[in-house]
Parts: sequence; structure tokens; C-alpha cells
Amino acid sequence: MRKYELLFIVRPTLSDQETAALTEQVKGHIANLGATITNVQNLGRRQLAYEIDHVREGTYVLMHFEGNGTEVAELDRRLRVSDAVLRHIIIRIDEELRRAERMKRRRQRKAARRAQAAASRQVREQKSGRGKGGEDAKS
Repeated sequence: MRKYELLFIVRPTLSDQETAALTEQVKGHIANLGATITNVQNLGRRQLAYEIDHVREGTYVLMHFEGNGTEVAELDRRLRVSDAVLRHIIIRIDEELRRAERMKRRRQRKAARRAQAAASRQVREQKSGRGKGGEDAKS
């Protein structure tokens, strides 16, 4: 299953109840298309970066869902024809999560190598008598 993130901006003329109803309608579309919704967040009303259709603010809604990819085109079409939605974007995030996990593992391996090198350097210094005041202690 692929993981997707959907962010859509709802017109500010809709009330909170209408926004909640639209969110439930989008959730129903996603479920009917065969995907499973993992997270829904209403991010609230925010000012837009630029004016869209003479509107300066909107209510942002963020959804995470898992699906096989066939539902994205239909969901995109339905959101595009909705008058209540100003803008929307659907992003596949499983590749980004994999990339972030690889970077995390790489950082952990690098940190482990540094720690191992520091430990072996410390052992060599102790054997040669230079560890913690080694030359001053000999004088």
C-alpha cells in the first residue's frame, strides 16, 4: 500500500459545520475508492499566501491515507470540480518516508563509526602512555 497526503483549502464562506460535512464527504469518497484513511486534521482558518478567486483566507484540512494509487486520479477529479474547495494537492509520501528512514540509518551508522574510532583512539593512547596527563605524569 502506498501512503498519500491530501491537503485541501476550503472557502471561508462555509461554516464550521459545512466544512466538517465536506471533510466527511471527502473521507467517504476516499473510503469508497478503496483506500484507508489514517489521519485527518483540520488545521483551521489561515491567511493564504496569495489571493485565489478574490479570497484571502481559507480553512486548511490535511488527510493521510493509504491506497494502491488508482484512487488518486478520481479523488483529484472530484476535488477539482467541487466549488467549496479552493485548492488541493495530493502527494505520495511513502518514498519520502523511506528516504528519511535511510538518512536516519546512515546518520546512526556514521555516529557508531565515530564512537568506535574514538574508543579505539583512546585505547591506543592509554597503551602508549599518553592518556590523561601521560607525558606530564612521566616527568
